Amino acid sequence: LSPEDAGPAPQGQSEDPMPTTESPVEAAAVDAQILDWDGVEALVRSHKGKVVVMDLWSTYCLPCRKEFPNLVNLHKEHGDQVACISVSLDFDGLEDQPVEACREKVLKFLTDQGATFDNVVCSTPAETVFDSKIPHKSVPAVYVFDKEGNWVGKFPNLDEGDPEAFNYPEHVLPLVTQLLAQ
Repeated sequence: LSPEDAGPAPQGQSEDPMPTTESPVEAAAVDAQILDWDGVEALVRSHKGKVVVMDLWSTYCLPCRKEFPNLVNLHKEHGDQVACISVSLDFDGLEDQPVEACREKVLKFLTDQGATFDNVVCSTPAETVFDSKIPHKSVPAVYVFDKEGNWVGKFPNLDEGDPEAFNYPEHVLPLVTQLLAQ
């Protein structure tokens, strides 16, 4: 007997399923893996054949949180051709705050944003990343890689008064569009 054949629900019972308090994106659809910086680089390489946009951010960074929805929108619009990777640099390496503790806070933010792409909580302390892994000393920063995995674009810091500040519509998206056309 199919639901269509069953007729209306008995009086006092709703035909609608129980309302849920889940967000539009189920928590299970959003995850954040813990990787060191070498693991982050391997993750970027694993997406060879796609344009990769890697967004470095932190929950304590207001400009990061402000621009993060742009990465979510990029994934929604071009997820079949563009690998979006968010890398949280919340971990500072202090013994009294393990990386797992950072993951909980990061995962809540990611779930609220609906970030259903590759999300990483970097276990390499942020200071080490800034000092020896990337050419920028703060977040947010976005790195774009072509389909062959070559680093082709970098967009540092989003301070509104900074002449080198970036935004997705004017800087990141045109480069991604150009790379997709190749």
